[in-house]
Amino acid sequence: MSWEFDANSFSDDDVRSTFRTWGFVLIRNVLTRQEVIEVRAELDRAFGSAHLRDLPTMCSTEVLQREAIWKNLFKDSIVKSLRAALGPQLWYQHDLDVQRNSYGLTGARRHSGWHMDAGSESGNDYLEAEDYRFAKCGIYLQDFDNGWGGGIRVKPKSHRGFSEANGVKRNLFFLRRVINRTASMLHLDVDTFEVPTKAGDLCFFDSRLLHSSVPPSRESIKKIGYDRKKDVSGFWPEVPQEHTKYVIYWDACNAAMCDDFLRNSIKRSQSELQGMNEQRFKPAVFTRILSMKFPDDFPKNFVAAAADCDVRIASLDAEGASFYRQKLKSMRLLHP
Repeated sequence: MSWEFDANSFSDDDVRSTFRTWGFVLIRNVLTRQEVIEVRAELDRAFGSAHLRDLPTMCSTEVLQREAIWKNLFKDSIVKSLRAALGPQLWYQHDLDVQRNSYGLTGARRHSGWHMDAGSESGNDYLEAEDYRFAKCGIYLQDFDNGWGGGIRVKPKSHRGFSEANGVKRNLFFLRRVINRTASMLHLDVDTFEVPTKAGDLCFFDSRLLHSSVPPSRESIKKIGYDRKKDVSGFWPEVPQEHTKYVIYWDACNAAMCDDFLRNSIKRSQSELQGMNEQRFKPAVFTRILSMKFPDDFPKNFVAAAADCDVRIASLDAEGASFYRQKLKSMRLLHP
């Protein structure tokens, strides 16, 4: 079974089956070469601004101000493939962001950083539901093999231990996860697949799938002196601008799961509210997300694009959004 499809020619059944079996799907060429150039240029300008210059992430409130970026979420091939994998009633969470030169928890340690995006949701019953349909979606704007860690690597099928009905198989999947984590600690590569993303590709994966960023090659690490740097964080500002790693990320799900994520976002926002101050590498991501009600607080063109594709946008009701909007007003923010 293939995990790779062309944006202009794929079977809904094949995409659905691949997503459920392997936990990830790669859709080639959702953006043309010219579109990739234009989006990268827009991101170069954005991250050149004073309030983003030193940051690894552009949060959702900032992305929504830039139509050249968010409009790509509604391309026909993207919506069609996500609807095939997740179900006909497609919902987007508006936690979209753009990551720049971000290598997660790996830094220069290429055997670390493995995680699942649903890690903060551990203990919730829906993670084990057979009809779990929640995906992290990423549009990659550089080739995976450019030497600067442009892509993602995964542990195929590692999501299936949660919802496997057969007790023996389920235990085997969880044993496999333990082996994978132990191997990472021992600097061994076990069951790792580097997804061969190219600039303009969409890769979406089950949020329970183990994955990590691909670090730059050893040669590239030496070029910027990171082989001699003691404390290498997940953000690498010294990557040459022409090789800047950009990925547009957002979450998508079926109708049954949109409220589950909102409830978890409320839980995660509580830690942001305690300090009441945004820090340069710790913006109040969830508080910002929860403060916006759809469609009232969104750009008109964004609302129209979602309607044209029949994509629903998850948000709190007016009262709930107002609560978080008031909280934002009381916080010390990095930018509006």
